[in-house]
Amino acid sequence: MSCPRCGSREIMLAPSGEFVCKKCGHRWPLPQADLTWAELEIKKAKLFEKYIDEPIEECSELLSKLRQELDEKSARLLAGKILIQRAERRKLAPAELEKLYAEVEKCWG
Repeated sequence: MSCPRCGSREIMLAPSGEFVCKKCGHRWPLPQADLTWAELEIKKAKLFEKYIDEPIEECSELLSKLRQELDEKSARLLAGKILIQRAERRKLAPAELEKLYAEVEKCWG
């Protein structure tokens, strides 16, 4: 990193959270990180925990709840993930598994 004013590489970080050039004294702010992706992942994790044990078996019902808080694509992916995790947690008969996986396909389709 170098000073945008003089090009010096002698840079320090001030307690105020700015970069300061030791040569010319120029100050400039730290670049701000975009953390919206992390906020979305945290929201999806919380919704997963909220709905994993809910007695909702149909994709459409689960999607209607998830769409209130997520965009369409994220809601569909999360609904499918929740239904798959339920199938894996339970010891279901093959016919029941087939029915549950059909619901997952509805979510993703």
